Amino acid sequence: MKREEELIIIERILGGEAALYNQLVNLHAPKILSVVRGVVSSREDAEEVAQDVFVKAYFSLKSFRGECSFSTWLFRIAFNMSVSKARKRHMEHIPMEKTAAIPDNSHESREEIMDKENRFKLLYKAIDELEPSDRFLILSFYNHEKSIKEICEICGMTESNVKVRLHRIKKKLGVMLGEKMEVCYG
Repeated sequence: MKREEELIIIERILGGEAALYNQLVNLHAPKILSVVRGVVSSREDAEEVAQDVFVKAYFSLKSFRGECSFSTWLFRIAFNMSVSKARKRHMEHIPMEKTAAIPDNSHESREEIMDKENRFKLLYKAIDELEPSDRFLILSFYNHEKSIKEICEICGMTESNVKVRLHRIKKKLGVMLGEKMEVCYG
């Protein structure tokens, strides 16, 4: 759905056609659930937070000014609510769903494919051990393909701060991954 279409739907919702909100929920629910799932522990908790995101967004819809896309505005609400819940409950993060596709390399041997899969598993494990806000940043940039500008809008950070944080997170993941590979492969 184009931004202009979303703005028209939002105007109509604010004008009294509340049932149209379901269109926005259905459109954005999978991505919001995925981003919340990257921060919050269990699937049940993630579903609850995602629902709360849409409830809060609905009641805050009149404050949406259209300066950013509706999805960016939702991501910001999801980010704040997810990190808040994770900090509040001091939750341990359960490994995220393995959504990154392993390329079809039929020319590779079974051992090479297994090695790649094991490295992916180690990477996911390292990501799961990051702080909730760091996990959100790295997953937003790489899994959800959010731009630096969008992440700035979502997190309320400057562009240079986001770039520095992403750089530090990547370095930290490199160290963590190296340690995990050392343990696994000796």
